[in-house]
Amino acid sequence: MVRLYILKKNFKDFWIRLPKTFKHSIKSIPSAVEGFKNRLTTFSGGLTLFCLIILLTVPLFTTNDYYLGIFIMAFIYSIYAASWDFMTGYTGLVSFGHAIFLGLAGYGTSAALRFGGYNWFVALLFGSFLSVVIGVLIAIPSLRLKGPYLALTMLSISMIFWYLLMMGELSEIWPIFGSEGISRVYPLSPNPVIEYLVIFILMILSLGIMKALGNSKFGKVLNSIRDDEKGAEASGINISKYKILSFTISAFFAGIAGGLFAMHNYGVDPGRFQPLFSFYPIIMVAIGGLATISGGALGAFIFMFLNEILLEFAEAAPLFVFSIILILIIRFAERGIMRPAIERLRLLWDVLIGR
Repeated sequence: MVRLYILKKNFKDFWIRLPKTFKHSIKSIPSAVEGFKNRLTTFSGGLTLFCLIILLTVPLFTTNDYYLGIFIMAFIYSIYAASWDFMTGYTGLVSFGHAIFLGLAGYGTSAALRFGGYNWFVALLFGSFLSVVIGVLIAIPSLRLKGPYLALTMLSISMIFWYLLMMGELSEIWPIFGSEGISRVYPLSPNPVIEYLVIFILMILSLGIMKALGNSKFGKVLNSIRDDEKGAEASGINISKYKILSFTISAFFAGIAGGLFAMHNYGVDPGRFQPLFSFYPIIMVAIGGLATISGGALGAFIFMFLNEILLEFAEAAPLFVFSIILILIIRFAERGIMRPAIERLRLLWDVLIGR
């Protein structure tokens, strides 16, 4: 009973202080944005801008549904991987069940579109905020857990959602239950080029906001919790509050990815809660680099393109190859491949221009 009282008190204090905390976080964004502008003048910033321009012009070269679909899924996975990176890379909260937020937002968005008749933007926000609510409810009782215990708890909760939504017997209560999930969902747009451009813009906004938050004072507080939790707490930082905020932000953007995923694939099913979809962002972030946001995006593109190539040989080939790649990266490139690749490209550029 004492623990229950403390939990209720912490929950109440969190919601009272949440607006002030978010206000403080929003105030710190302009300075981070200014720093982002300055970074655009660097080599890595120019390279990023060049890549974005290339992606923006892809519809000029092809309007084929299949090829645009590969890029669209890469955009969606970029948001998904970055959301996991924000929680794990910046705060140190390891999750093996991030598919909870992807799947719940997919269900929420699909239900709002098919049964509620809302437009895609309102449905997407509904699904994302559903993920946020569940994220907060999961975060509060899980604050005492660390490392593998938190990771396995998240995995277990994801499996619970999977089994619950697989129960066809509950379809009489609401038709979202059952192995088929929610189908015949309206897409974001019947025009693949419009869908491509809208999701591209949402990806830029999502990654930009997470990067800005990560580089702000708020992000530095999260880093202090990751590096030395006891030291951060001793310095007066409210550890619980910032962990919940990290969960909330991560869940929101994973929800954006889940809603877009459901609309692009015309529906959602319980399979989205399977462990495989929780390990996807881990692989992507490991490939690109932890605590970088953009590294997760790079990993998502590599993951998606390699996946399509390997599927031509065998259905199980991607999982086998990605397992090998993950082992090699952990062994030889702990920082991922993005930073070393940019460093080598910068050296090559200096040689070409004669510096």
